[in-house]
Amino acid sequence: MGSTGGELAVAQLQREGVEVVFALPGDQTMYLLDAFHDAPVRWITTRHEQATTYMADGYARATGRPGVACVVPGVGVYNAASGLATAYACSSPVLLLAGQVNRAGIGRGLGLLHDVHDQLEIVKPITKWATRVLAPAEIAPAIHAAFREMRAGRPRPTHVEAPPEAFMETAETTVLDPAPPTPTPFDPDLVAAAARMLAGAERPLLVGGGGVPLGDASDGFTEVAELLQATVVTTREGKGSIDDRNPLSVGTMWNNPRLRPVLDAADVVLAVGTRLQGFGFPASTRIVQIDADFAEIGRNAPVELAIAGDARLTLGALRDALDGLVGARPSRGAEVAAQRVQIEEQLRAIGPAAGIVETLRAAIPDDAILVPDTATVSYMCHMHYRVYEPRTYLPSSFMGTLGFAYPTALGAKVGRPDRPVVAVVGDGGFLFTATEMATAAQYGIPTVTVVFDDGAYGNSNRDQRERFGGREIGTQLKNPDWVALAHAFGIDAVAVSGPADLGPAVRDACAADTPVVVACPMPRLPSPF
Repeated sequence: MGSTGGELAVAQLQREGVEVVFALPGDQTMYLLDAFHDAPVRWITTRHEQATTYMADGYARATGRPGVACVVPGVGVYNAASGLATAYACSSPVLLLAGQVNRAGIGRGLGLLHDVHDQLEIVKPITKWATRVLAPAEIAPAIHAAFREMRAGRPRPTHVEAPPEAFMETAETTVLDPAPPTPTPFDPDLVAAAARMLAGAERPLLVGGGGVPLGDASDGFTEVAELLQATVVTTREGKGSIDDRNPLSVGTMWNNPRLRPVLDAADVVLAVGTRLQGFGFPASTRIVQIDADFAEIGRNAPVELAIAGDARLTLGALRDALDGLVGARPSRGAEVAAQRVQIEEQLRAIGPAAGIVETLRAAIPDDAILVPDTATVSYMCHMHYRVYEPRTYLPSSFMGTLGFAYPTALGAKVGRPDRPVVAVVGDGGFLFTATEMATAAQYGIPTVTVVFDDGAYGNSNRDQRERFGGREIGTQLKNPDWVALAHAFGIDAVAVSGPADLGPAVRDACAADTPVVVACPMPRLPSPF
């Protein structure tokens, strides 16, 4: 008799090691949903399709394992696209399983339920690989190929779609064993040349991008920095490339002109897993760039030595090559620490945001995962929040996705139930996805959500105040009672009087084994830049 396409899909997901799927059911995926009924794969239903891919992204980045989302075609895929685009920007391995209209109607414009013109073209710009299958025998191989692509080289989202008949009909076929990871190989001669260049540097600088923590390369990155006694700067995605308590860590470069003297002083730069957007090194700076994706090398800065390679393996080889070239170098820890003190003093001088971030860092456990939304306090988190371990700071990268933080934090908590997970959101962004409090309550996902309420889309409102002569339009908000809103979903909540009272409330929330919302009113803050 064989197995239905839905059963084959679930069996292949199990074979690939999938433990949870974030999904919203609907007509074209009901036979797939039915196949999950007796399977040992956790199915978490969200309250909006956008949350399926956000949660899958949070799960993937927190764990290092691919996250899986499932939605209906058409509007379901459109809604899930915001999370898929964020995962694409963040190099996060997320599989979107999507339905299609009836097989005979694909591409004919018949006006079938959820019918859109060429759904694959919607997702191709925000996926690494995407395919459509039409028959049950094609489903398991397609899912297998999607996981193979996510495990090869630079991880990014993939997409598999199928019509309802493919999930309903049966086929005599078997599932496939997972493909092993295939990291991007490096050229040993280029690594040796990089070692010589770095060994000859007087003021080396290391830049850690998102490819370092997400490539499980933080240990090798730190070892190379310590061998060279190099100053270390990270991008916002690269926070966690080095423990920020390390005296060589000077901070994060993200719209942060206070780091300009550090960048200008470097004679040789080693950039790993970053496209170097916004750095602007002097023309005399010699740059070595390592990236799993060769297309990113030289995108934003002229590079003297380009090395395509997996970050962990390439840094390991570079460390070994440097061992034979550099002796015991004088420590630059005191010099770099003094630079960091000066930079942090300049951040505090801007206004209260830096102090708020310091309060958060003191209240949140060292190993907690922080997910910052697109909000003023979050911007200061990018520059000022200290990160001690990889995969514990999950921003939205260049996509700047408003509202992504809360469901992304839920996905991270599902993947890492052993760690506190905190979302830092503004009032505007939280209401994009606040309905997922129902998901948190239904499935018992105990995250901490700190809502900063300034009664506005704060960043846009500040633009109007500072750049448009105070002509405010469309940026002021009337917000709900956050505590009452959370309680309506069965979520614990507390309101503090202001940032000065935030620490104890966040500390208590992190210690609780239940979802908690902490509401904090605040004035409209000056630009952190």
